[in-house]
Amino acid sequence: MVTGNPLMLENIRYQYISLGLLVGLLVFQWIWCQFVAYPISFERQLKKGKPWVYIPLQWKGGYKFQILLFSRALMVCLIAVGVLLLTHYTHKAGALWFAGYGIAIGLLVLRLNSFWMNWRYHQQEDSYYFLHDELRVKLESEGKDMADSAFKSLAAYQHQNLLRKADEQGHLIQVLRSQSKKSRKYRKDVSMRETVET
Repeated sequence: MVTGNPLMLENIRYQYISLGLLVGLLVFQWIWCQFVAYPISFERQLKKGKPWVYIPLQWKGGYKFQILLFSRALMVCLIAVGVLLLTHYTHKAGALWFAGYGIAIGLLVLRLNSFWMNWRYHQQEDSYYFLHDELRVKLESEGKDMADSAFKSLAAYQHQNLLRKADEQGHLIQVLRSQSKKSRKYRKDVSMRETVET
């Protein structure tokens, strides 16, 4: 039978629980950003002047407020667990150390959060430009000439319409994924053709 110092065993148990909690929170944050809170990045991009960005229908009022509030609470939990782990491993505790760790981990968590949320925005961007390119090819093949502003408005309208229908049917994420895949495949084919031609 293995025996040991109870304080040491308690210390090891604390480390495992803290690390497990941190990993669990990170996994949960990834899921949260990918499947629930992603409209936050859509709204940011819309405010930055991307008029074609589609905002999901339910993203308003109390629902939006709850998601924003829970997202902040989740980030605070991640920062708190990170600070506890750092103070445990570095054996440095004190107001300045806590503040320094909190700021460093806070910046890291914000970057990670932003990266995960922007994943869905990039899928939407791929979807938009794929429709944009398809529409341009279609109009050129039909011999139609259209002013640039009118063309952009039409492309944005078709993009918004596609995503609104998907959203109403509860398939927004699936459509974003499939459109993004088509866009990547299309860009890859175009770049391969250009390489062969040169």
